[in-house]
Amino acid sequence: MDVSAEWVMAWTDLILDSSAMSEAADQGDLVELRARACSIAARARRHGFAELSRKAFGLVDQLDFRRDLPISAHARPVQEIVRDVDAIGRTAG
Repeated sequence: MDVSAEWVMAWTDLILDSSAMSEAADQGDLVELRARACSIAARARRHGFAELSRKAFGLVDQLDFRRDLPISAHARPVQEIVRDVDAIGRTAG
């Protein structure tokens, strides 16, 4: 597989994860939210998106250590991650 095809697949996976993460947040599913944030963090790190990885790992930490927070407290980090994933496609061309 060439580099460009690999990049497109990685970005597609990030899009799918960010969409599912946003939906999990809307539904109040903290387990799925954490799983998707963890997946985004790992994929972003693997493909050189350090800031996106940092934000996603930050959300994972928040979910792990601040279980007392209401689901609405996670809205801003989720929105930032989704926005960053979307920006990858806009800046790639």
